Amino acid sequence: MAITLFIVFFTLLIIGSPIVFAIATGTAVALIVGNIPLQILPQKIFIGLAHFPYLAVPLFVLAGMLMETGGISRRIVELSNALVGHIRGGMGMVVMVATIFFSDISGSSAADTAAIGSVMIPAMKKQGYDPSFAAALVTSAGGMGVLIPPCLTMVVYGSLTNTSIGAMFLAGFVPGISMGLILMMLTYIIACKKNFYREKRATFKQFLIASKRSFLSLFMGVIILGGIIFGVFTATEAAAVAVVYGFFLSVCLYREIKISQLPKILWDSAIISGVVMLVVGISYGFGWVLGKEQIPMHLANFMLAIPGGRYMFAFAVNILLLAMGMFFDASLSVVILVPILFPVAVALGIHPVHFGTFVIMNLGIGFTTPPFGLSLFIASGIAKVPLSSIIKPILPYILTMIGFLFVVTYVPWFSMILPRIFMGY
Repeated sequence: MAITLFIVFFTLLIIGSPIVFAIATGTAVALIVGNIPLQILPQKIFIGLAHFPYLAVPLFVLAGMLMETGGISRRIVELSNALVGHIRGGMGMVVMVATIFFSDISGSSAADTAAIGSVMIPAMKKQGYDPSFAAALVTSAGGMGVLIPPCLTMVVYGSLTNTSIGAMFLAGFVPGISMGLILMMLTYIIACKKNFYREKRATFKQFLIASKRSFLSLFMGVIILGGIIFGVFTATEAAAVAVVYGFFLSVCLYREIKISQLPKILWDSAIISGVVMLVVGISYGFGWVLGKEQIPMHLANFMLAIPGGRYMFAFAVNILLLAMGMFFDASLSVVILVPILFPVAVALGIHPVHFGTFVIMNLGIGFTTPPFGLSLFIASGIAKVPLSSIIKPILPYILTMIGFLFVVTYVPWFSMILPRIFMGY
């Protein structure tokens, strides 16, 4: 049955079928071959999605759409520019800083890339930056931003493994900000070599104005994480609070979203959420077939038998996930691989929060890698350049992110320091 599933799945992928239909068709054919009623598939889909934490996914998507459309990204870029715009290559650093701030709101790398890229890529082109390099910067920033909570993939991981989503949010902060600083240093080195333009240093008054304009936007992240950490509400309830707060800022206070625009925002949010949840739901059926065929157990035994213990296991996981990230959506990779790999990681003594952090980090890098990195497509569309032209300028950033990935993998301090301080892990 499992062999049939994989043959159908990969055949459909090769001929260009959407991934979600490849999974669904492969699972359905496998059930037919195994003489198992097809009713099992919808049952597993609904059982899989009937988890309270999954309600956070559409809510965080809606909150991100409200903040993106409501002028939040522009205010964040203004503050970032006041902070680092005067440094050589400052426009590139603004991209990194703005993405860190906006990631604290949106929960989605695609939203980060679209929101910051739509503001920064045209501005960088006007300052003489090569469009391909500008797109590469925005793409790599989106890959880094996946670590900054709230993160939709962290919600999915936490739900699948019964790991605290609040702890996962905390675990991403130090690696995410550290990676942002490293990428800013790389941008500065490249800027010095190419003698990039730098803007005039912002005055203290300009900094105060930018801070005032963006304060309420950034405060949303404080509300979400503070409420989760101090037990005021769950991650799912925090997503609902984010929607209410985003609506208040964008519609009532800033008034950059008209009531007539809300139906389109709701529709777009529903489409994005539907795609994510459809993949997650169908993957439960996919996972049930694998479980019935004992594929996870056989793979777990194989991984446990690899010489080198957890260190070699972590290395193998990184290579596997980096390869998966080049071809598959992050949520899809999580729902397919995590149920298989997670028990092995725990058996080898890897903390669930630490394991989740470098898994998410891997998939964030996958957003930036050709041939199917989602952030690559978004940035190339905004910059109006072919995707192939971005590969050369983004390569140093991808290699740097992979290098830091292995640091985080083998130095748990990066991911565990904040959960230990605030949640006693």
